[in-house]
Amino acid sequence: MTPTPPPQPPVTKKEIFGWCMYDVADSAFTTVIVTALYALYFGTVVVGDPNQADYLWGWGASISEVIVAIVAPVLGAIADFSGSRKKFLAVCALTIIFFTASLYFVGPGMVTLGLTLYIIANVGFAGGGVFIDSFLPGISTEQNAGKLSGLKWAMGYASGLVCLLLCYPLAKYIKADATPYELSRARLIPVVVAVYYAVAVIFPLMFLRERSVKQTLPKGETYLTVGFRQLGKTLKHIRRYQDLLRLLIAFLVYNDGVVTVIYFAARYAKETVGFSPSEVVVLLILNNVVAAAGAFGFGFIADWIGQKKTIYITLLIWIAAVTTAYFAHTRETFYVASALVGIGLGSCQSVTRSLLALFTPKENASEFFGFLGIAGKALAFLGPIIFGTVSKATGSQRPAILSIGAFFILGAILLSFVNEARGKAAALIPVEAED
Repeated sequence: MTPTPPPQPPVTKKEIFGWCMYDVADSAFTTVIVTALYALYFGTVVVGDPNQADYLWGWGASISEVIVAIVAPVLGAIADFSGSRKKFLAVCALTIIFFTASLYFVGPGMVTLGLTLYIIANVGFAGGGVFIDSFLPGISTEQNAGKLSGLKWAMGYASGLVCLLLCYPLAKYIKADATPYELSRARLIPVVVAVYYAVAVIFPLMFLRERSVKQTLPKGETYLTVGFRQLGKTLKHIRRYQDLLRLLIAFLVYNDGVVTVIYFAARYAKETVGFSPSEVVVLLILNNVVAAAGAFGFGFIADWIGQKKTIYITLLIWIAAVTTAYFAHTRETFYVASALVGIGLGSCQSVTRSLLALFTPKENASEFFGFLGIAGKALAFLGPIIFGTVSKATGSQRPAILSIGAFFILGAILLSFVNEARGKAAALIPVEAED
């Protein structure tokens, strides 16, 4: 029997600021490590062969996505039951900080070590995303969910820009024939990211209020067994939230395309279009400026015309982006593709999460965002594997990037089956109502 939640104090600006600051920390990791400089370092210094690096980088990304897909729903249920979302958030943050800093020890030829440390850090990153998103239903309303989600993502992309600027002086040392001194400079990049992350993550851990209610464990039970039972209960009752389920399935597909572009954008710019590592940093700085504006601006658009229509617009932008990248043979053309990616990246995931928050019963926020973890991760391994395999098989990244467009097309088709008004109405009925 779920206890009646006590009255919650009003949501403060400090709490909203703390929630947004988690993206400030997270975006430093995803921008510099996942998308840009460590991805380039791994391919150029650690592996050496560009096509083999694509293949290995794709598998590394896929393994971390699968791990999170398996554990996220259970952890979400446990966090809801134990009233300890912030504790789980802190564990994920510490995982990212420690294993990102450990990438300093990865040198030429250390493929296994480089992938293993990266995978563990990436699991912490993805797991933290599940828990921080679960706070949104408790601090937002239907009228401002889009704005808050957009603000968080905009701050995150602005943060990615700042961290890229901090690492820019070190980017020039990422090269295959680096001297020992140059190699020591390039290896400092993940240390800079780890320190930056550690400072930024202090604010959400200080300011976020734990709004979930702790429940007493039944005799002989553990959080693990209760977590599995709660997950089973949610699966049993998911039929009541059919539009939530349809949204998750659509997101599962088009997010796979988004994730793949994130993993391979910098490598595509360097290996196919001919950007240097320093030029890639400049490119991604501009990309983050556009992404921040896209996240913030599309939050208002979503609250104005509705989240579903807004997601359609972002998917069309994504299709245009990968098509432009395929035909890009000059830096100027690729800058256009990068700008389109920035708009799509800053808006698509932000608006989807705000709609998911409006489809989610607040009492089961962590648990349902665990399902978002499944939707975001269960097939997110597929895109990176396809990209890496196509790149290795054809010896070119162009057909690999074009193949990613299929994820956005299919995702838009699946989204058409979501009824936005019905989904919001269903969220008002708690999952325990039938018990």
